[in-house]
Amino acid sequence: MSSSKVIVAKSNSPLAKIKVVNVKIRSYQSSDYDGCRKVFTEGMEQLISLVARVVLPKYCWILAALGVLVSLAAFMWTFWILAFYTFLCVFMMAFLYVNIYIECWKFINSCLATDLKDIEKTYMSGNGSHMWVAEWEGKVVGMVGLVNNCSHKPRVAGLQRMSVSTVCRRMGIAKKLLDELCQHAKDQRFGKLVLTTTSAQIPAVRLYKKWGFNLIAVFPYPRMILGDLQYLCFGLELK
Repeated sequence: MSSSKVIVAKSNSPLAKIKVVNVKIRSYQSSDYDGCRKVFTEGMEQLISLVARVVLPKYCWILAALGVLVSLAAFMWTFWILAFYTFLCVFMMAFLYVNIYIECWKFINSCLATDLKDIEKTYMSGNGSHMWVAEWEGKVVGMVGLVNNCSHKPRVAGLQRMSVSTVCRRMGIAKKLLDELCQHAKDQRFGKLVLTTTSAQIPAVRLYKKWGFNLIAVFPYPRMILGDLQYLCFGLELK
């Protein structure tokens, strides 16, 4: 699953403009720990429905096509066949949704147990790594991290954990977070930013493409049952 979940859009409403002015982008502090974990978890919980929209349609079409044959068979023999098939369809869709739910929560728990377990060590211990939060009315409503470790090539850093609270979306917060991250990356003399997201996170993909990130690699999701889901790797050359 993706580590850079975000859904954001422009808004011309006066309320949104007032809120954006009052949003403060600043460096992460130890007191932000619980707020960051909450914002990340809240944002990633919505990934469940996004993944379902990508994965389930194919199975719906397959079941619908088989349903035509089953209906003909039921007409020729007994309508109990159709009743059994209907039950089977409900069971299959429930099974698929539960699998999606489990996979999403595996990713969430993995993140909470690794870099988001010790944010200070992962993002605030030097080497150019850093984390920023968006603060509004004294609460953390957004976050994004830049990480530089041995898994990256020289002068390449990774964008991670982009998330904006559901109550503060469509306010341009993601743009402000990206502005801060990119400026920091340039100041640290990084030449390129990379990130990984999933094909289910369409709003996030649109945001990154609009920002200038280019698709550099596509990988299938390792579990066959979620075969229509893909990992998308993006890169941005810093000038």
